[in-house]
Amino acid sequence: MKVLNVLHLYRVRLRARALQELFAVIGIAAGVALLFASQVASSSLSSSVAQLSRGIVGNATLQLVARDAEGLDEGLVARVRHIPGVRAAAPLAEVNANAIGPRGRESVELVGADSSLSSLGGSLVRHTKLTPFAGFGAVVLPAPLAQRIGVTKFGQEVTFQLSGKTAQAALYTQLHAKQIGPLVQSPIAVGPLSFVQEISGLGGRVSRILVEPAPGREAAVRAAMLGLAGGHLNVESADFDEKLFARAAAASNQSTALFAVISALVGFLFAFNAMLLTVPQRRRLIADLRRDGYPPRTVIGVMMFDAAVLGVLASLLGLVIGDELSIHLFHSNPGYLSSAFAVGSQRVVSAESIVVAVLGGMLAASVAVLSPLKDILSRDPLAAITEKAGGGSRLDWRLAGGGVICLAAATAILLAAPKEAILGMVFLVAALLLLLPLPLDAVLALVRRTAPAITSAVPHVAVMELRAGRARAVAIAATGAIAVFGSVAIEAAHGDLLRGLENAARDMNAATDVWVSPAGSYNLLRTAPFAADEQAKLARLPGVRSVRLYRGGLLDIGERRTWVIAPPTQASPLLPPSQLVEGDLGRATAEVRGGGWAVISQALADEHHLHIGDAFALPTPVPTTLRVAALSTNIGWAPGAIIMSAPQFAAAWGSADVSAYSVLLDPGVSEERGRAEIAAALGSGSGLEAETAEAHANRQRALSRQGLERLTQIATLILIAAVLAMAAAMGNMVWQRRPRLAKLKLEGFPRAELWRTILLESLLLLGVGCFSGAVFGLYGQQLLDRALANVINFPVVYSFGILIALGSLALVTAAAVAIVAIPGYMAAGVAPAVALQ
Repeated sequence: MKVLNVLHLYRVRLRARALQELFAVIGIAAGVALLFASQVASSSLSSSVAQLSRGIVGNATLQLVARDAEGLDEGLVARVRHIPGVRAAAPLAEVNANAIGPRGRESVELVGADSSLSSLGGSLVRHTKLTPFAGFGAVVLPAPLAQRIGVTKFGQEVTFQLSGKTAQAALYTQLHAKQIGPLVQSPIAVGPLSFVQEISGLGGRVSRILVEPAPGREAAVRAAMLGLAGGHLNVESADFDEKLFARAAAASNQSTALFAVISALVGFLFAFNAMLLTVPQRRRLIADLRRDGYPPRTVIGVMMFDAAVLGVLASLLGLVIGDELSIHLFHSNPGYLSSAFAVGSQRVVSAESIVVAVLGGMLAASVAVLSPLKDILSRDPLAAITEKAGGGSRLDWRLAGGGVICLAAATAILLAAPKEAILGMVFLVAALLLLLPLPLDAVLALVRRTAPAITSAVPHVAVMELRAGRARAVAIAATGAIAVFGSVAIEAAHGDLLRGLENAARDMNAATDVWVSPAGSYNLLRTAPFAADEQAKLARLPGVRSVRLYRGGLLDIGERRTWVIAPPTQASPLLPPSQLVEGDLGRATAEVRGGGWAVISQALADEHHLHIGDAFALPTPVPTTLRVAALSTNIGWAPGAIIMSAPQFAAAWGSADVSAYSVLLDPGVSEERGRAEIAAALGSGSGLEAETAEAHANRQRALSRQGLERLTQIATLILIAAVLAMAAAMGNMVWQRRPRLAKLKLEGFPRAELWRTILLESLLLLGVGCFSGAVFGLYGQQLLDRALANVINFPVVYSFGILIALGSLALVTAAAVAIVAIPGYMAAGVAPAVALQ
């Protein structure tokens, strides 16, 4: 068939079904938009870390990295440069700091470098001053950061709070997008190496050395660097931070993948419902083409042209809507991943996100258009319009058998392999869709049996109409089922995780009244070290009972940036009671307090095949061997956590620095009063801040909620999309049935009775679909809870989200029926004469 003929056929058909095609475009676009927006929000986090890393390291492929904030001897730079095969090597000093200006404050990563870094070709330092300007230290800030804190003029001072001290630096210049591209959104400040070393107390030390080997010499250079490291430093690839962040963000990425599957299903079902309205026309076209002698290949080509037009239009519309969603709703929220990584706020739209979303839209359009494929391939040219008798019941039972198998597979994953939670959710969705016709048929049979007891003809007509359009009825019910399933599973699991994180925040702050630690949101985990010079002064304050030394830090173990927690030995409780998952609390407390023992998160233990009592080596600055006292959750830090005593931490890190003062107050002294007295004693120029334990716990809870906010947005958007999809499908179906309604009017049915029939049909369909989705959603909640607890090792409070399920069920059903009521009432007013046309 000629292309012009295909175009002519499509134009003629489009005139007859323009409204239905529009609904199909909107349906697929909704799925594409949700899929695209979720991918952009998730990938932006990883991409911002990757862009900043590559902007600094440039052509370097290896690095020599210190294991703690005290860094490594700067003298190693010359030794690295003398390794045969090293083309270039550049030192870096990196310190987390709080940048303060007239308009506000921001947590930043302060990077110190010298001119050798420019030789690596990183985009960040291409326009950066790396030598002291006019004899004093100055910093370069990205323009958005400079605007937010109000330091925008040359020479204007910015105050840095770092390492428990304060320091001032003049602004040399601002970096704009035309100079460094998307890195302009990174939370970073760059200054000369010597200046950053001076204000951070790193004199003569650096955080890492970036190395660019000559081509073909990387293995030899790595081996030589390992010799220099001597087991006290790490030799890693230059992109190691990207790998660490990918591991830390795995939970967020998995939730996004799950959302992508569910949103794509909702969008596809929306489109499928719309396409069902055009199936009779497509079947007639197929029969006409086959009768005219066209082979199946040509017929498929004509159908695929439909799919191509539908898919392209829907994908373009979906990308536009998804882009707006990613800007205004699905923000890239790092939560407290920013405690360990410099995470920017840039929105990164990758080619992969666009391709995946478009392919999803094209696939949905192709499947919807080719639904009569069996008729196209049939040897009977008129198979598409030939009535087929029987077989429906047998097919239902075959589908139900497949649903039972899928449900069994999901149960097996729940019990034996929770790490495959995403696959388990796919099995649950498949089981829901395959089993859905059974409860729908059961409800229709029940209504039919009880109908004789009701004087109205409404139940009889409703059941008759739904049975006549059974395929369409199942598709509409499936849309509600999938939406409620996704919403209940995600939102209920989200609530269980939040309660677990709140328990962790409470336990981690239970042993103190007031915290004193370096200022800045980057220090939420209290991992920034400082010299314990203020302990005696604070201990002499009225109302202060004792000032204890708390230590903590971040330690890279494999590809996990692990949170190491080291409370003072006198702390009570020493270990967080609600976070232990295996082991005796009293015995573990005594062992950790005595030294040589530690509590480690279960996921970390599983990865290294450790059990209670086993010995394990920690790659600390002073390599240390400890024994496992108990197993815990990850205490809210996805890569994992380790708890040891503060003296044990000091020995393993070879430093007397602390991360916080744990201040206990005298009885009768309120936390707020004690905090105010401590803050006054520290003075306004201190780099330390005082915070009540309750305020710190609340800040942890707020960041936990903030980091998981996207899950609530996901669940809400799925419900909104489903309500609109089902209302549009029902309204469209009702409007198409006006000739049948007109016939019923000729038979004497009044408008009010026809309207009640339409409402009952809607209520039956939506009620069955949404109820089934709610039941399966509660099952999905358990699957997600087990995955969060056993695989990612988050603290989870197990529950059944019955109230969430009932709320979603009522909301979707009521909203969709209410929306359908308007076109239903209009359709019920059709003139009886329409039946005679």
